[in-house]
Amino acid sequence: MRAGVTELPLGEPAGFNPGQLELLCDRLGEQRAEAEVAYALDRLATLLDQIAPLKQTGDHRALETLLAALVRDARMIGMATLAQAGRHVLDCLESGDTVALAATLARLERVGDRSIHAIWDLEDVSG
Repeated sequence: MRAGVTELPLGEPAGFNPGQLELLCDRLGEQRAEAEVAYALDRLATLLDQIAPLKQTGDHRALETLLAALVRDARMIGMATLAQAGRHVLDCLESGDTVALAATLARLERVGDRSIHAIWDLEDVSG
């Protein structure tokens, strides 16, 4: 890190909270939890796709709403890194720091893609 500049890693791995998935299974049952995870992943993919147009238009209110939903869904299914990245974007929106906003949005897009693929890969391995 150079003075006043934070370097963000481009190869950040997707982080999961398996305990959150266990809680979901305990609360809903395995079949319903599996369906809820699939539905949440679909919502997350849709939300991530909606970021780029909002980024271009500068509609921060709509972006806040989208990010709040993304963070909520990511937390619900244990996607810790994605939830954290979304929270960081919300923090940058709140602070008004446009440079940090651009950087955290780029990170969110990278982490989002990795996270969704990683959880689908887990599904493929587990059955």
